[in-house]
Amino acid sequence: MTITAALAAVPALAQSPNPHPTTVVGVVRTGTSDSAIGKYSFATRGPVADKVFAACKMDDLCDLTGRVSGETLVGVARITRVQDFAGPKDPLQWVYSRFKGGEGDFWLENDDLGRLFTPKLTDLLLRSRRASEILQSESVGASPWIGAQEWDIRGVKIEVDDVGPGRALGIVTFRNFVEEKPKPRSTTFDLVRTPEGWRIDDVQFPRESASARFKSLRMSEMLKVEIAEGDKELRDKNAKAAASGSLCGLGEGEVFTCSAGAKQYSICTSGQKFEKPHSWIEYRSGTPAKLDLAHRSVKPGTGGSFYGSATLLAKGELSYVRFSREGYDYVAFEDESTRPQRSGVVVRKGDRKIAEIVCTGGKSGTMPTAAGELPSNLVVSVPFDDDLLR
Repeated sequence: MTITAALAAVPALAQSPNPHPTTVVGVVRTGTSDSAIGKYSFATRGPVADKVFAACKMDDLCDLTGRVSGETLVGVARITRVQDFAGPKDPLQWVYSRFKGGEGDFWLENDDLGRLFTPKLTDLLLRSRRASEILQSESVGASPWIGAQEWDIRGVKIEVDDVGPGRALGIVTFRNFVEEKPKPRSTTFDLVRTPEGWRIDDVQFPRESASARFKSLRMSEMLKVEIAEGDKELRDKNAKAAASGSLCGLGEGEVFTCSAGAKQYSICTSGQKFEKPHSWIEYRSGTPAKLDLAHRSVKPGTGGSFYGSATLLAKGELSYVRFSREGYDYVAFEDESTRPQRSGVVVRKGDRKIAEIVCTGGKSGTMPTAAGELPSNLVVSVPFDDDLLR
């Protein structure tokens, strides 16, 4: 491990406004200094805010075309408030109005799904999105509208039939001219009237969407399959992580891990990729079934923050990450200068070493060399202190 490089700040990626107009659909949320529509934020006061708030207010679902830089809205060309879905055809007309020939797309952020779907289907969609991240695949609920990765749709026809009090069946038919011999394709939507307006309760895909993976063509049943697959994959990966001696879970970064007897000691982070700034770092000790101690920091330079340092010795590097909690200092260290290499955790109170846990199952090279794996925005680099390990 070369923690010196790991503690160096990762340069921010330069971002410039997207020169092409971006369409944004989302709920407007306002704050004292920053506001947002969907996932895109903007200053609460300024020219962008003036255009947004001229058309929409807090909690309005809005449709916007503008310029973005990263996840910041920097310009507004057009914005309209999406009217409440007073009739069963309204949500379908709104969604499919965004697809013109081979252009258009449609996506709602997690917090906004309830504006189009019933609570039951919203819950399944949220759980399937989490499962898709675990499975590293796209969910059938990501885009149920076209049923193709490429399209040139024409002749969109939307028909709605009442099927009972507060319930309707919507059938959307179109042809996709990307296909060699385009045939009419029909997707059926279960629609339900709620106190907030009409919502989509389920989707029935056409027969040509059938696959061996799913026994049903109903989206709700497909989502349940994806959720079950994701749960199994998570259990399997966590079991493998536990077997390897790590207390870090799926998708988390691992700064340090070792084991002594039946117990394990790990320092984990919220993620591994430097493109996504880490939101927390956490020390854990115990077993996968029961933790003895978990200490998390979300802001550097405050009480309980994590500090890291390293020194180069004749035969390798000695490095550590430490934090303080309830009057005790915890120092997780890795010594590459010894043969075999040593790792463990030292516990101190004031000037006294009160415990040293020497790991017998240390993972060589656990502390990462990649700066992105160690959250430099949460670990403060400090001069090496020999006394901490004595």
